[in-house]
Amino acid sequence: MLRKLLMTTVAASAMVGSAYAADLPRRAPPPAYVPPIPIFTWTGFYIGANVGGAFRANNTGLLDNAVFFGGAAPLAAFVVANNNNSGRFLVGGQAGVNWQINNFVLGIEGDGDVAIGGNNNFPGFLNPRTNTGFFGTVRGRGGIAFDRLLVYGTGGVAFGTRRDFGNTFIGTSFGVPTLFTTNTGSNTAIGYTVGAGVEYAFLNNWSIKGEYLFADLGANRRTFIAPTGAGVIIDARCEQFHIVRVGLNYRFNWGGYGAAAPVVARY
Repeated sequence: MLRKLLMTTVAASAMVGSAYAADLPRRAPPPAYVPPIPIFTWTGFYIGANVGGAFRANNTGLLDNAVFFGGAAPLAAFVVANNNNSGRFLVGGQAGVNWQINNFVLGIEGDGDVAIGGNNNFPGFLNPRTNTGFFGTVRGRGGIAFDRLLVYGTGGVAFGTRRDFGNTFIGTSFGVPTLFTTNTGSNTAIGYTVGAGVEYAFLNNWSIKGEYLFADLGANRRTFIAPTGAGVIIDARCEQFHIVRVGLNYRFNWGGYGAAAPVVARY
C-alpha cells in the first residue's frame, strides 16, 4: 500500500513539473548577423591620367621690353606684333594621396604632362621652336567632401620647358643688318601654380575630376651679342598659362571604403 502511494506521488510531481515547464517562455535564437554599411572615404593613394589644354595668359611681343645697347636696333620689318599660336594640348598622368578627417580632405598630388602644339612665329628670330615640351606640378590639395563629391583648392610648385625663341636674332648694328647670337638662357623653368577643382567618385574606386590651374614659369631672359659688341637683352615674360583639364583616377583606399563600425548582436 505504501509503495503504491509513493509511486502515485512521484507521477503527480512529474506531471506538475512538465506542465510548469511548458508554461515557461522559450529562449529566442540569436539574430542573424547584419554586415555593416560601408562608409565612403577619400582617404587613400590614387593614380590616374589626364588630358586638357594650356593657354598662354600673356601674349606680349618679345621685343616689347627688349633693351638694345651698343648701337643695336631691330630691323624695321620685324617690329610687328607677336602672333604665336598660344594654345597647347596636354596629356599625361598624376598620382597622389588623400587623408579625410570628417568632411575635410587634405592631400598632395604630383603630375606630369606632355605639351604639344604652340607654333611660334617670333619676328626677327631665325630658328624659333617649341612644338613639344613638358609641364609638371607638385601641389598640396585641401577641400570639403560632400560624400562622393570633393571640392578642393590647390597650389604648389610648377616646372617645365619654356617656349624657345631661338638663338639667332636679326637686327642692326649702327644701321647695318647684323646677326646677334646667344648662349645664355635656359628652356627649363621652375615657378608656381594655384587653382581649384572638383572630383566625383562614380564608383567605389574610380573618380573623375575637372580642374583649373594658373601657372607662372617666370621669364626667359637671353642676351644676344653681335660681332661688333652691340647687343640686345630680351626678357620675355610670356610663361604664364591658364590650364584646364579633366582626369580619371583609380583609388586604392587605405582601408577606407568599408571601414564602418561592426554590428554587435544582442541576446
